[in-house]
Amino acid sequence: MKRRNADCSKLRRPLKRNRITEGIYGSTFLYLKFLVVWALVLLADFVLEFRFEYLWPFWLFIRSVYDSFRYQGLAFSVFFVCVAFTSNIICLLFIPIQWLFFAASTYVWVQYVWHTERGVCLPTVSLWILFVYIEAAIRFKDLKNFHVDLCRPFAAHCIGYPVVTLGFGFKSYVSYKMRLRKQKEVQKENEFYMQLLQQALPPEQQMLQKQEKEAEEAAKGLPDMDSSILIHHNGGIPANKKLSTTLPEIEYRKKKK
Repeated sequence: MKRRNADCSKLRRPLKRNRITEGIYGSTFLYLKFLVVWALVLLADFVLEFRFEYLWPFWLFIRSVYDSFRYQGLAFSVFFVCVAFTSNIICLLFIPIQWLFFAASTYVWVQYVWHTERGVCLPTVSLWILFVYIEAAIRFKDLKNFHVDLCRPFAAHCIGYPVVTLGFGFKSYVSYKMRLRKQKEVQKENEFYMQLLQQALPPEQQMLQKQEKEAEEAAKGLPDMDSSILIHHNGGIPANKKLSTTLPEIEYRKKKK
């Protein structure tokens, strides 16, 4: 027995270390992948004179339209497309070109890093600062090397589509809170009427209900054996034992025969 315990302890220690090292290496590999993808996209932008990061929100828009058509019907998907199109036109007409490209590029990369499982932490914040600095220092001034007329609608979509999704998300959050509030009100009314019904019962039944509630609460906090003993002590039958077929009536009939 001592040798087995020693072997188990030896096996458990490296597993904990491997989990810690896997978490560290996994997070570093994830952020290195982000940096590599960002560098490759910037290189493609400067070589081919088009901002390819604007295609990612367009792909998300196609997926959201497909999901809305699949789960909520054709009418909602058409409404969603119309709202997104109007928001894109508003961003295209009322936002200056430089600020439009700056906001679109920074939002795309910030949202791309935000999709990680880590959330807000030091590496994500540092990557956000790097993205904003590069956009403000280099790409905010140089618009001659890009096809501005071709990239401008995609940049407007990169701002208009997130505004629409945030609006729908805020609407669903408000409706969820209102639903919870309504459920709490209905629950309070049900508890009030339940108390009235319990008070209308005879005192003997009220005492029986109190004893049953106390037994259930005590059985929840105890293990299975203790709960069976407690139910048997209160006058019930344990759940583990089967009912015996020798009832008093059957014994009385046998004796009579």
